[in-house]
Amino acid sequence: MLRYLLYILYFLCGVSLGVWLFPDLISVLPVNLPAILNNALIHALVGGLLFLTIFYWSIDKVEQLIRKGEGIILNRNLPEIIFATLGMVIGLVVAVLISLLLNTLNIPIVSEVVSFALAIILGYLGFQIGMKKHNEVLELLPKQNDKEQNEGPRGQKKLLDTSAIIDGRIVDVVKTGFIEGELAVPQFVLDELQLIADSTDSMKRDRGQRGLEMLHDLQESSENVNVQPVSYDKLDVDHQLVQLAKEENAALITTDYNLNRVCQVHNIKVLNVNELSDAIKLIIKQGDTLDIMVTKHGKEEDQGVGYLDDGTMVVIEDGRKLVNQTVSVEVTSVLQTNSGRIIFTKKES
Repeated sequence: MLRYLLYILYFLCGVSLGVWLFPDLISVLPVNLPAILNNALIHALVGGLLFLTIFYWSIDKVEQLIRKGEGIILNRNLPEIIFATLGMVIGLVVAVLISLLLNTLNIPIVSEVVSFALAIILGYLGFQIGMKKHNEVLELLPKQNDKEQNEGPRGQKKLLDTSAIIDGRIVDVVKTGFIEGELAVPQFVLDELQLIADSTDSMKRDRGQRGLEMLHDLQESSENVNVQPVSYDKLDVDHQLVQLAKEENAALITTDYNLNRVCQVHNIKVLNVNELSDAIKLIIKQGDTLDIMVTKHGKEEDQGVGYLDDGTMVVIEDGRKLVNQTVSVEVTSVLQTNSGRIIFTKKES
């Protein structure tokens, strides 16, 4: 489609030049053309065909340039595009106003050159300021009303990071309906998943492929999951997530402890899958009894290790000889870590 539009554009440029130049050229040539050939329609047709023929070689290069520009624009979010365009328009308007003042000096060449330079410089500056300062402009605009602010994260847009997708538990959470609102996977997160899936390291490759499978399951389980075509140059994935969450007032779903802390610094709402998992785990305290299957040896010589249904590790004192047996144990202590709980027990006497 773009190529056909370029054909039409080139032909129209030739038509304009033909209608404008051919009458003057014919008037200076020592040739008398028949009246049927010396008219605007023939000039337009010949000019269009000549221009298209002469500059046909440049169509591929122009098309590639337009495609590249299209890709750059599509990788920017809507506020950036709007404010960049608005900034450029303001810059051009200022350039026109200054040019009108310069025209009063009656110095034609200087006025034209300076006006042209001002249009380029101020248009460019306006574009860059609009692109890079749009966040500060948005902060000056009136905030959402109290009702919208009090809606909380349930209906709020949520961004998924790489760790949450690879973890996979978010799929079951979404299926249960506990998470409402739009779930967005930024393009740069999808790119990182693809990069991990293509890794030469087998462990990384397995994690990346698992993440892509989890994302497919997530899209199958909910109509509110979509890939957002956005990217920020010269920023790593975590910083891009923080930037996007700030711009769109979105919450972030992650299992990354460090990213969680960074988001808290920036006052970004975080839904941590690990914290959710801990919140719904069975409450276990000292003195409780459990029936546990001892599956392997522990780090200490006399320890055995088992797991609850939710994956919580249970360490059994003097349980090394009880591997592959189900025993009743009494809880002696519970250790809470950033990665989860560890329950220490001893065999009931």
